[in-house]
Amino acid sequence: MQLGLFPLPLFLLPEGVSRLRIFEPRYVRLVKESMKDNQGFVLAMKEGDSLCSFGTHVKIIDFETLPDGLLGVTIKGIKRVKLSNIGQEADGLWVADAEALPTWEASREHPDFLGDALLALFEAHPEHAAQYGSERHFDDLNWVCQRWLEVLPLANNQRQWFIAQTDLEEAKQFISVLLKEENIREE
Repeated sequence: MQLGLFPLPLFLLPEGVSRLRIFEPRYVRLVKESMKDNQGFVLAMKEGDSLCSFGTHVKIIDFETLPDGLLGVTIKGIKRVKLSNIGQEADGLWVADAEALPTWEASREHPDFLGDALLALFEAHPEHAAQYGSERHFDDLNWVCQRWLEVLPLANNQRQWFIAQTDLEEAKQFISVLLKEENIREE
């Protein structure tokens, strides 16, 4: 399926929510087309002048006119995708074929301290937490790990590596080690 791409340094995974300010004509067109057919678009990361191979298919779940007159949209991650045949249209809008990657299997494991630590982070940053409204799943290990990956200061190559994974195991291990190291430093 060919989709429009929105290249940003923003990292969003399935069930992740973020707000965007839209001002360039090519992205206004992208939003209009996405809303017209409810197809969504892909949030893609840039590496230099080119786009990375993996991104997240997102849907627009809300929109508004911002106080400065610009268009504001709220997006939600739907699925991870692998991009191919990446190119640009005449107005500079990036497009690509997007192949859906398998959804990470639901984990029966409880997130324990990962979920508790994320809840504490949300409480410390209510502006970020507000984007999720009541859609918070601190008892779902997939959801918790994906939110951690979104907020951690990772390099693009690390983000690309995690988004390409077939399950959450590597993410869970990485986040666990990171949080345990941080707890040791604070003691």
